[in-house]
Amino acid sequence: MNILRKLPNLEVLKLKLNAFLGLIWKLSDEDEDGFLKLKFLLLEHMSLTQWEATSYHFPSLEHLVLRDCYLLEQIPFDFAEIQTLQLIELHECLRSVLVSAEQIQTEQQSLGNDDLVIHVNSIRT
Repeated sequence: MNILRKLPNLEVLKLKLNAFLGLIWKLSDEDEDGFLKLKFLLLEHMSLTQWEATSYHFPSLEHLVLRDCYLLEQIPFDFAEIQTLQLIELHECLRSVLVSAEQIQTEQQSLGNDDLVIHVNSIRT
């Protein structure tokens, strides 16, 4: 993922078919620039189990799509602080991912953002 650190002006990022190795995608404070202008993020057919990131890494994110991420346990809860987030789409994800999306939506609503919508195609139990 080192090359992605050099692309802070991306607005669309689609990571597909195990775009990187490992079960954990951890964005740390060392990833100081984050994805400041990223509006659309797709994770598709990823073998991730954990995703560790904060709202700081994706401050402009509007649309998050998780497709066929069978092992991912949850969306980072800190995404509740992304005020631009409008849509989370879930396709073939674990129920725990849906639960985390709903927790993010509830937190957003408590902060006055009623715009976040969750679209669910299929959930694995």
